Amino acid sequence: MTAARPLARSAHWMDLALDAGVAGAIALALALWDSRFHVVPTTTGLWRGISDPPDLARVVLSVVAGIAVALCVRGAPRRWRTPLLGFALAGAPLVPVYTGHGLALLALQGPMLSLVVGAAVGVALARAIAVGEPGAVPGWLLFAAAFAFYAGLATRIPGPAGPQGDEPHYLVMAHSLWIDGDLDLADEFERQEYAAFFPGRLSPHPSPANPPGHLYSLHSPGLPLLILPGYALGGLRGAQLVLCGVAALAGALVHRATRAAAGDKAAAVAWAVFAFTPPVPVYAVSIYPEVVAALATAIFVLVAGGRPGWGGALAAAFAAGAVPWLHSKFLPLGALGLLLVLLRPCAWRVRAAAGAVFTALVGGLLVYFRATYGVASFSAAFGPPDLDLRRLPWGTGALLLDRQFGLVPFSPVWLLAFPGLVWLLRRRLGDGLRAALLAAVPIVVGGTFTTWWGGACPPARFVLPALPALALALAPGARMRKDAAAALAAIGLVLVGLAADAPRILHNRPDGESLLLRNLSPAIDLDPFLPSFFERDVATVVLALTLLAAVAVAWRWRGRGVVLGAIAYAAVAGAMRAAPLVDPRLATEDVIDRWDPDNWAGPFGPPPLRALAMPIELQKGPWQLAPGEQRNSRRTGLPPGSYRVEMRASPVEGPFRVAVDLYAAELPLGRATITDAQPLAVFPLLLPGGARQVGVTAVGEEGRAVLDEARIVPEALVPRRRRGEFPYPMFAREDRYRVGGPTVRATAVDRSVPEADGFRLAGGEGVFLVDGPAPAAVRVEVRRAAPADSDEVRWPGGVVPLGQEKDRVVVIPLAAGLDLGRASVLPVDVRAEGAWVRFSAEQ
Repeated sequence: MTAARPLARSAHWMDLALDAGVAGAIALALALWDSRFHVVPTTTGLWRGISDPPDLARVVLSVVAGIAVALCVRGAPRRWRTPLLGFALAGAPLVPVYTGHGLALLALQGPMLSLVVGAAVGVALARAIAVGEPGAVPGWLLFAAAFAFYAGLATRIPGPAGPQGDEPHYLVMAHSLWIDGDLDLADEFERQEYAAFFPGRLSPHPSPANPPGHLYSLHSPGLPLLILPGYALGGLRGAQLVLCGVAALAGALVHRATRAAAGDKAAAVAWAVFAFTPPVPVYAVSIYPEVVAALATAIFVLVAGGRPGWGGALAAAFAAGAVPWLHSKFLPLGALGLLLVLLRPCAWRVRAAAGAVFTALVGGLLVYFRATYGVASFSAAFGPPDLDLRRLPWGTGALLLDRQFGLVPFSPVWLLAFPGLVWLLRRRLGDGLRAALLAAVPIVVGGTFTTWWGGACPPARFVLPALPALALALAPGARMRKDAAAALAAIGLVLVGLAADAPRILHNRPDGESLLLRNLSPAIDLDPFLPSFFERDVATVVLALTLLAAVAVAWRWRGRGVVLGAIAYAAVAGAMRAAPLVDPRLATEDVIDRWDPDNWAGPFGPPPLRALAMPIELQKGPWQLAPGEQRNSRRTGLPPGSYRVEMRASPVEGPFRVAVDLYAAELPLGRATITDAQPLAVFPLLLPGGARQVGVTAVGEEGRAVLDEARIVPEALVPRRRRGEFPYPMFAREDRYRVGGPTVRATAVDRSVPEADGFRLAGGEGVFLVDGPAPAAVRVEVRRAAPADSDEVRWPGGVVPLGQEKDRVVVIPLAAGLDLGRASVLPVDVRAEGAWVRFSAEQ
C-alpha cells in the first residue's frame, strides 16, 4: 500500500505535465496558425521575420482554448492524448527566424502545419475509437456519406479556371450528344458552344482518322454517354454528380468486398481510405474515365471473391465489356476481371451468358469504330498506341513515386497496401492473387505509356483503377500499423481540403515542379526531396530507392524506424540537392505575396521592399544562346504593384544581341534587347491588377551570349488587405490591358468587351482599373441605351448616380486611387446594363 502511493503520485504528476503540454501545444498552434515565417535573401543581406504575427487578443484566446481542450480530454488515457503534443511543432519555425539556424524548420508552417496537426488528431481519434468492431453498416449509408462529401467538393473543384486537360473535351462530346445527337464536334468548336464550362478558346483533340468534312474526337464515347443524363440536367455540375455517384458506389463495393475478406473493422478502414483520401475524391469531381474504371475493378474484386451467381456474373460481364468504351487501354483490365470471375465456381450457362454479354459489348465498340473511322480497330480513333514494355520499370516507379504525378506523394497512406498485399498472399492466397493481378494491369498499362502522367490532370490518374484492388490489400496493412494508417489517412484528408481551397495545385506541367509541394511549403523548396521521373538521371534512381528503403525501415521498426528512416533519407536528399534550402525565388515571392507594410514582426522589422529581388527561374540556366535559339523560363505570379525588371547577359564569343520578352500568359508586358554594348537592360513594369503566369522568353539574334540573370524588383505594392479592390484580369489580353494613353490607361478585369476605343459591359456591371499620374483626373464617359435609376459609377470613397441621361460624363481625380510611385491606380465600378464606357484624361 505504501509503495503504491509514490507510484500514484508519479502518475498524477505525469498526467499534470501531459495536460500542461497539451494545453501549451494547442495554444501555440492556434496563436501561430495564420503567421508565416520568412528567411529571405535580399540585395543587402539575409532578412528574417514574421508576417501576420498574433496580437495580444489572439494569444489570450489561444491560451484559453488550449486550457479548455486539455481539461476536456483530461480524463482520457494518456495514449489518446499524447499525439496532441504534435501541435507544438507550430513553434519550430521561430528557431530559424530568431537564430538563423535550422532553416529546414521553416517547412513546419502554413499548409504543412495542417498536415502535422491533421496527423496528430487522426492518431488521437483512432486510438480513442479503436475499441471493438463497428458492426455491419448498410451499403446505402456508405454510399450516401461518400456522395454527400463528393457533392460538396464539386462546388470547389475545378475552381475558377474550369475543367482542365481532357475534361472539357469529354464535356464537348456530351454536349454534342445532347444537342445534335451525334459526336461530330465541328459545329461545337466553330460556335464555341463550350463557353458555358470553359473560358477562353478550346483547341479540339481531333482524331487522326477523321473522315473528310467531320470533326471527331480521339477520345472514346463511353464517358460522354455515361455523363449525358447529368449534363443534360445540370451541365458541368450535373456531369460531376454522375461521377460522384460512380465513385460513391465504388467505395460501397470496396467495403463489401473487404468485409467479406477481412472483417468489419478492416472494411471500415479500407472504405474510409478509398472514399475520403486522394486520389478518389478529386477524380470523383473531375471528368475523367478512370473513376468509372475503378468502379469496374471494384465489381471484379467483389464478385470474384465469392461464388458468382447470375447477377454478379452478368454485372462483371457488363463492366468488363463497358470499360473499353471508356478507353481501349481498359480492355486488358476488363478481360482479366471477367476471367477471374468466371474462374470461380459457377454454372456453365452463367459463364456462357457472361461471355456473350462481354462479346456483344466489345463487338459493338468495334462496329462504332468501323462506322466512325472506317476501321474496326481498338486504336482507330488515336492510331497505334505508343506502348513499350521497356518503359515499364521507369514508368511504374513514376506512377507511384513521382513528386508531381505519383500516387505516394499525393496519398502516402496507400503505401500500406504493399506490405498488406504480402500478408494477403501468405494468409489468403486467392484474394492476394486477385488483388495483385487487378492492381497490376492498370499500373503496367500506364507505365508503358510515353505520357505516363496522364496529361494536364490531377496526380495518380493511371493508378486510380487499381485502387479498389489495392484497398483489399490495404486493410491488413492498416491493421498491422494502426497509428501509421491513422496519421497518413488524416494527411490525405487534409490534402483533399487543401485541393478544395486551391484547385490549381492539382494541375502540374510535366516539368518537375510540383505545385502541391510549392503550396505546402512556400518557404522551403521541397521539390529536390522527392524524385522527379521527368529527370532521367542517377539522382532520381537514388532518391527513389532511398525512399523505398526508408519506408521499409519505418515499417520494420515502427516509431524508431520512422525517425531513423526520415533522418537517413533527408541526409541523402540533402547531399544530392544542388540548390540552397531556401529558394531565393520562392522565398521572395512569398514575401511579395504577403506584403502589407504594417504587418510584420521579428528581429529585423519590415522587409526592405526595394532590396527584394525575385529571380525569374531560367530552367537549367544560365542560358547560352546561339542565333535563332529560344529558351523559356518557368512562370510565376505577381500581385498588383509597380516593379522594375532587370536582365543581364554576357558574351561567349564576338558581339551579340539577345531579344528578351516578358509576358503573362498571352499578354506581352515588355521587351528588351541586350547587346555587348548594353549588357544590362532595365525597364519599368506596372501591374494594376497583378499578373499570372509571368515568364521570360529569350531568343539569340546575333553572336553567342549567356543570359546570366533576369529578376523582378518590387518598388511599390498594393497591400494584401486591399488586393480585393485590385483583382487579376479575367482575360490577360492586349485589347483589355492598360488600353488608352498616353496619360490615362484602363484595364478591364471582368468580361467587358473592347468596342471602338472603349468597352461594352457584358451584363449589368463592369470593373476596371485606371492608372495614370496622381495629379491627373480620369474622364469616364458612359453611354446607355436604357438608363435605370440604379445606374452609377463607384470608386473607393465615391459614388455618382448616372440618372436618366443616356450619355453621362463623370470626372474622378486619380489621387483617389492608390499611389504606386510610377502611377496612381484607381478601381472603378460602372453599374449600368450593357453600357459602353470610355476612359480618358480630363483636359
